[in-house]
Amino acid sequence: MSYDYSRGLNYALYLLSLQMRTSHEIREKLLGKEMSVEMVEQIISYLCAHHFLDDVLYAQSFIRSRRHKFGDYRIKADLKRKGVSLDDVQKGYEALADEEETEDETVDDKHYIKQVLDKKIAVTTIDWDRLKTDYKYKYSLYQKLARFLASRGFAGDVIKNVISERLAEEFFDET
Repeated sequence: MSYDYSRGLNYALYLLSLQMRTSHEIREKLLGKEMSVEMVEQIISYLCAHHFLDDVLYAQSFIRSRRHKFGDYRIKADLKRKGVSLDDVQKGYEALADEEETEDETVDDKHYIKQVLDKKIAVTTIDWDRLKTDYKYKYSLYQKLARFLASRGFAGDVIKNVISERLAEEFFDET
């Protein structure tokens, strides 16, 4: 069954009414309905021109909703998988930084990684007394926490600093 322009546009608007999508996702959905490439591009152009479809806004929203749980590497990879260009991802980060500056809410990556690490430590059984004397145990715990944070897409140097600071805090709190 071949779609005409108005049916294709209505289908795209229906998809966008359910959730935000990237232009790549809409393009793939419309091409899956056996629409011509030219018609799909016309629909995409219309949606972009009327601000129904905006990959920068999508990236900004995606980053905002996930940065408390995942690092920049993971977020960028997920956005790339969704078809958002690196340029649009960068613009999304910049727009989000501008928005946070106007709200006087200067939050850096270290803030988010500390939150994630604290949640992980809260659900992990740790023998703090053993940690002080058993270097093998300390190393294995450090590696476990580092692997967890790396799987979330946080940068290695930030992981190292935050874990070291957090473990040091624990020791200073007990004395």
